[in-house]
Amino acid sequence: MIVEIEFRNNGVIDSLTHAPAPAHFFDNLHREFSRANREARNISLISLQSMNCEHVTEFQLTALARAILRHLRSDEFFTRISESGFWIYVKGDSVAAEKLASRIMQDEDSRWRCSIVECQPTTTIDEWIHAIDLQHFSAD
Repeated sequence: MIVEIEFRNNGVIDSLTHAPAPAHFFDNLHREFSRANREARNISLISLQSMNCEHVTEFQLTALARAILRHLRSDEFFTRISESGFWIYVKGDSVAAEKLASRIMQDEDSRWRCSIVECQPTTTIDEWIHAIDLQHFSAD
């Protein structure tokens, strides 16, 4: 069982998965949120969470991180948001997010729970992040 997340390079990179730290992710997310609002377009976030947090191994986390990296496009980014989960920003609606999630999950087995939260131009960033938090952290 993994009990903590360690960051290196002054807290910029997760030492295990090499995913950017949440602080860096949120900086990018706020920038992309503002851009999407100016352009009146939807954006989405994929949440991947282990179905059994107590039995996720470091190997499984690194394998999922590698699968995510293999399928990300240049305008998408991700972070390890919890001990056993990741968030992935998608520049597009829930259909685009579902396609990306499908590509990632075909490389992985069914131990990961996937949820998608789309943000429309009328949604505030606080409302969107709250909806994502509910999806990611409340479902066990």
